[in-house]
Parts: sequence; structure tokens; C-alpha cells
Amino acid sequence: MTEKFTPHTREEKIEALGRVLDVLDTLRVKCPWDAKQTNESLRPNTVEEVFELCDALIKEDNAEIRKELGDVL
Repeated sequence: MTEKFTPHTREEKIEALGRVLDVLDTLRVKCPWDAKQTNESLRPNTVEEVFELCDALIKEDNAEIRKELGDVL
């Protein structure tokens, strides 16, 4: 069953993006794996995660779409 999409306000979207940026900053400083990543080292994982996102989109599985979008980001 597909969940009904409820749009968020502009303020909610800005706040959510701010939280994403905070997480990225924290990971870059505190996570050794994240800190050593380069564009080249991320490429294979990114391709794999995008394929997984595509599968979730084809299945219209919103929970899996959310998960895979998180992995891609």
C-alpha cells in the first residue's frame, strides 16, 4: 500500500536540510571511515545504492525508498 504524501512547509524543509548538514559535519569529524573517503572511493558504493533506490522506486515501497535515499545521501 502506498502512503499518502503530505507536503512539508518551507520552514520544515529548511530545518530538515540543516539537520542533514549537521550529521554530515559530525560524520566528517568523528567517523574515521567517512573522513578518509574520496570521490573515487565513494563511486562503487554510490552506484550500488542508486540501483537499490531504483528497485525500491519500481516496487513503490515508500519505506525502502526512504531508506535508500538515506543511503544515497
